[in-house]
Amino acid sequence: MTATILHELAAYNQWAHARFLDRLGREPEAVLDAPAPSSFPSLRLTLLHIRNAECAWHCRIAGEPVRWPAEESTDIGTLATHTGRLHDLVMGMDEGALHGERVYQDLKGNAHRSTVWRMLLHCFNHSTQHRGQLITQMRQLGLDDVPANDLVVFQRSRQG
Repeated sequence: MTATILHELAAYNQWAHARFLDRLGREPEAVLDAPAPSSFPSLRLTLLHIRNAECAWHCRIAGEPVRWPAEESTDIGTLATHTGRLHDLVMGMDEGALHGERVYQDLKGNAHRSTVWRMLLHCFNHSTQHRGQLITQMRQLGLDDVPANDLVVFQRSRQG
């Protein structure tokens, strides 16, 4: 059952990010960098934080060295690459792999131990939190056509 849920969340995460990237990709650079305070001061910096965090969790789960930032580019489209890598990693995991444990370090160097499924739940929840902030930032900037990204919208889109 764990695999079913996490596979669904990985697909949802990728779908939701794609909706924001499609919408925000139509905005000029100045809008992406305009002040819209939340956890991060702009739309671009919020998207890049999501990208960097998803890359870090992918690396921890895959046993690779963590890269922060994920890459030097500030192109918001790079989020899709890293979300795709995380999606593919999760889709290749079965129950046994998801219940495996990893020892890793946080960005401050503190050691932690966790099961993969808990790491992924955190990662997907973290991205959802920041997508909510993107909505608020978009509204602060007066942008319209805010993408619907609720899990139920994703689930209904797959029922057809």
